[in-house]
Amino acid sequence: MPGTSFRGEPAALGEQSEALRERLHSHVQTLSERIGERHYWRPEALQAAGDYIEQSFQAAGHLPRRQAVPAGSRMFHNIEVILPGEQMADEVLVVGAHYDTVRGSPGADDNASGVAVLIELARLLQDAELDRSLRLVAFVNEELPLFGSKAMGSLHYVRQASAEGMDIVGMISLEMLGYFRDEPNSQAYPFPLDHFYPDRGNFLAFVSNLESRRLLHRAIGAFRRHAEVPSEGLTAPPLLADIRRSDHWAFWKSDIPAMMLTDTANFRNPYYHGPSDTHDRLDYTTMARLAEALAGTLEAMAGR
Repeated sequence: MPGTSFRGEPAALGEQSEALRERLHSHVQTLSERIGERHYWRPEALQAAGDYIEQSFQAAGHLPRRQAVPAGSRMFHNIEVILPGEQMADEVLVVGAHYDTVRGSPGADDNASGVAVLIELARLLQDAELDRSLRLVAFVNEELPLFGSKAMGSLHYVRQASAEGMDIVGMISLEMLGYFRDEPNSQAYPFPLDHFYPDRGNFLAFVSNLESRRLLHRAIGAFRRHAEVPSEGLTAPPLLADIRRSDHWAFWKSDIPAMMLTDTANFRNPYYHGPSDTHDRLDYTTMARLAEALAGTLEAMAGR
């Protein structure tokens, strides 16, 4: 992997970063506590989450648009913000996070944390000068049993983009970005990765398949130039099933380079997919640091 993972004590948050931290907490608390479970079987809550995301994008200075996603007799929506590029405007980098949950979980880490970072990226990048176009998308219906079906928001999105001839040069999925721990043995792995990676769950993981390794290398290299958050990278063959568990998989299906950023879900967070995945368990200081570093990363990947 290019660059070097951050080590040491990060600087204290400045005033703007503290404000970012509070906004991230507010987004996660609203989605996970005020709205709560949000999925096909609670359609009003899923609609409320979409409305909140749309309003938050508007408050960040953007004009979001909705993409209808049919699911049986119901209709849900992806919510998208477009940051147009200039010299290479036809080349599109997509950054997405799903906003639905499994049944029985308020989904603070999975995936209100990813959605909160997505919303704040829209704010942080509002005035960025970009060559490539950047599309920030809140996807619906990522969780089982809709994962892989026609009702999966990201799969619907990429198929529509293909039909429209959109040139997506890469996709980054924000999948659980809030749970960080410094204690020894706070991080687990599927075999045999435990032999190669650290045992402390304090890093952001960059994960891709072999075909997307150039995208991952570019992303993690740029992130490490900006971040005061440790990072680890993995490119692996698809037989390692855990690397497929988010919206980036939908883009792989169309042979588009894609990757996932994650706190590694159940390999670190003991509250994964349960009723205790609540907003008070997340590390918003680290989330603020990684959101700012990701904004710099995306500017490097899409900018001049």
